[in-house]
Amino acid sequence: MNWGWTKNDLTSLSESLAAVLLEEWGGPRSPLALKYINETIIPDLVHCFCNNADLLTNSTFAEIVQWKLKNQFANPSAVVVDLARDLLLPAQSIIKRPQITDPKEPWRRIFRLWIGGESLPNIAERMGYPLDYLDLLVLRLKKLKAFMVNSRASLLECQQNTELREFGFEQLSFLYQFQTGVAGEPLYKERLILEQVIWDLGMPLLVPDLVNLLEIIHTHEGKLDEESLIAAMSETAGMRANLFSCVIDGLISIHYIQKNKAGKLALSEKSAQTIAGFLLPKLGEQLKRAVSIQDLELAQGILLNQNEAVLIRLIDWTLQELEQKQALEVLNSVYQKVSRRVDIYLIKVFANIPQAFDLLMKCLGDNDSLIRARACEALGQIGNKSAVSSLIPLLLDPVVGVREMAVQALGEMGDVLAMNELLRVAEDYGESINVRERARGAVRKIKTLSGEGLSS
Repeated sequence: MNWGWTKNDLTSLSESLAAVLLEEWGGPRSPLALKYINETIIPDLVHCFCNNADLLTNSTFAEIVQWKLKNQFANPSAVVVDLARDLLLPAQSIIKRPQITDPKEPWRRIFRLWIGGESLPNIAERMGYPLDYLDLLVLRLKKLKAFMVNSRASLLECQQNTELREFGFEQLSFLYQFQTGVAGEPLYKERLILEQVIWDLGMPLLVPDLVNLLEIIHTHEGKLDEESLIAAMSETAGMRANLFSCVIDGLISIHYIQKNKAGKLALSEKSAQTIAGFLLPKLGEQLKRAVSIQDLELAQGILLNQNEAVLIRLIDWTLQELEQKQALEVLNSVYQKVSRRVDIYLIKVFANIPQAFDLLMKCLGDNDSLIRARACEALGQIGNKSAVSSLIPLLLDPVVGVREMAVQALGEMGDVLAMNELLRVAEDYGESINVRERARGAVRKIKTLSGEGLSS
């Protein structure tokens, strides 16, 4: 959110904070201490207050400032409550913004960023919050999650737990709501991510409007320019063209959508991953319809028309929702037709379809070493021992990653025919340590499996 600070705002705030620390609270006057206050503490507080301009009267934000004063700037516990209050008062008079007093709001902002993939150090830098405070929040969420997994507890039951009760009711109820949303509410994570995008844009936009915009870009990826998109959005969403012009420019500036050399718009990797969940129900129905009428060409076209990030989600859907034979036929139709990234992902998916055995065997001879390695891994998961004679030659593959996956696959299959070659690899000190260790593990596994076979 860009609050539009003026240079006078920032200067006035810095001077007011210095007056509180040095005059009202009689701070130290040594040159070294003054340097630390003026060059570290005050700029840090200005950054924190400016980035939380609508939380200056918020009780949770006050606690965060207290935490900051105590843990980050080594103020005594006995003074941080009053010192935080005195520092916030001039900020409230200078930074005149509408205030949000809901105590859960700072946590919402933290977890919106976190669930969107921001690291805790980045969140600390961005919001001006102490890193150890963020660490504690995530640790508490993990404790709550563990408790809920073990007992499927209600909020009341969580509150009755001694350790969880120490969080305080407001924080515990927020973390409980967040965890239940992530675990059970469809598209909860995606909505939070889009809320953060809207927050970053600082525009009066609703999540459904942003979803609609991104869906239109995806549908016409690389075909619509900005003017055409604005016209389409004004027509479908009934909103002002100038608003969407600003939104599109904002999305380009934060790299959420991209513009090619011809001026045509496309989704970024991140926006495609986020919007995929909203697209899947519609795309899934289209794919089911194509399969039901046995129109493989139509099914292939549906897959090939997707952004890669959306396609990968649709590949997962295909595996989960279609019968294995149908899934293999549909997915095989796009193998080697999109990109290396998609091919590698498809091979990972084929590991769950035993009928993909023949296709995976062909992949062992691919020129791409990563394709060969992933095919070895997939065949190991399928466990069909017919692959053993084709995997053994790959123990001499020039690429160590392929040899490593071949060893692993042979161990998974547990066929004694591979024993001598695996023993050779295990004792070959010219081989990499990882390959030798995996070969020793594979030998142990085969001995165990063959021993069980003899005893039975």
